[in-house]
Amino acid sequence: MSSTDSAPVVAPFRGHTCSDLYKAIFEADAPEQVVRQLPVQSLFMIIKQRGIESSTDLLLMASLEQCKLISDFDLWHADALNEEVLWGWLALTDDTDSLELLQKLVKFIDLKLLAVLIGKYAEVQVFDEPSEQPPGPGFHTPDNGSTWVGIKTENPDHHFLLARLLALIFESNAELFYQLIAIPSVATISMLEEEAYIERTKRLAAEGIPEPEVAASIHAPYSVLEAQAVLKAGKRSQVIEDIRSIEPMIYEARATRLFAELLRRVEDHESIEMEFTYIMNAAVVRWGIDFAEQERVLELAEQVKGAVNLGLERLIADGSTTVLEAYNALGLGPLFRLGMTELMALRSRARKIPLELADKVKDADPVLFSTLACAREAFPAMPMFLNEDGSVVDSSGASGVDISGSLQPGTRPIESLQAIKSVSSLLDKLA
Repeated sequence: MSSTDSAPVVAPFRGHTCSDLYKAIFEADAPEQVVRQLPVQSLFMIIKQRGIESSTDLLLMASLEQCKLISDFDLWHADALNEEVLWGWLALTDDTDSLELLQKLVKFIDLKLLAVLIGKYAEVQVFDEPSEQPPGPGFHTPDNGSTWVGIKTENPDHHFLLARLLALIFESNAELFYQLIAIPSVATISMLEEEAYIERTKRLAAEGIPEPEVAASIHAPYSVLEAQAVLKAGKRSQVIEDIRSIEPMIYEARATRLFAELLRRVEDHESIEMEFTYIMNAAVVRWGIDFAEQERVLELAEQVKGAVNLGLERLIADGSTTVLEAYNALGLGPLFRLGMTELMALRSRARKIPLELADKVKDADPVLFSTLACAREAFPAMPMFLNEDGSVVDSSGASGVDISGSLQPGTRPIESLQAIKSVSSLLDKLA
């Protein structure tokens, strides 16, 4: 391949959302080349937004390595295999119902996960001499009686999918078939899951997903005094430059006021995108969110932007520095930590309020109760009905409603010092 052929095809598509990137892929002269040059996490987010059943075209164009990482993002709930999602992957076919995608899946998926399904839902009996009689009802033999396999699941769809998978593996690679059916006899299901999870964690770490200890350090407290000392020194200590930026993670989620201003003014967009990607992935790990929960991931992205906004607002409050100067001196990481320090202080205060007091106001003052509940969350938030100045909005959008009115459901990020002040004032009523 020439240097021209290997030039980054996706370079013109900066700052795009999932839908924009999907459109750009199929407007390109070589869609497969674009897909294979996209960061895997960006490709995964496009697939999750469209739905995996509607994304078989992307999976067929992606490389085996990309597909393996996509499955790493999608197939896990915390540290356990998400079995229903795996069944969904086994059901995938292209528009012509061919088995090309299933054949590809066998090549890229962690085979220990397939062994988990075999161990749970298949009974295997192997005979020294071929037997013409099945050992029980529902058993089938792929090799004229030497091996008999009985699928033990009452779900007819799962029965069909596992039978089809085993038949395909035997027909394409009999040696692999015998290896797979033997694994459950030498390793327990929990052992297989644990080993697969450890290997998955290592692969994701190579993609810029911090391990839990690193993710915790990215959330460590950071004081205004520390930030001001760095500002005076005028030397930025650390720059993230060894991971790929995941643009949908940045541009799909709403940007807060100062964060949006920073994105407009900064010259090196690639650096800020890489650092935000790293912080976001650390936050996903730190707060125990599954990467497959895309809606929740994007909500977290807004919360992270809100924390950065808090850090920026705290530093520029006295007028001694600007948003751009604060970023150039500190980078996003310390700004995020500074904002998180404000949020954790608020959470600590909320959690010191006895629950008996909260129960007393649950019915009498729903505004106060909801505000306390949101402030006590792992990542503090504020009720959707509460304006930053402490006024209340009802479900129709009208301000200043009585607490007995219809309140807007849901939560939103805390992204300004005024919002923290308003929440604190409400907590004062309970303190």
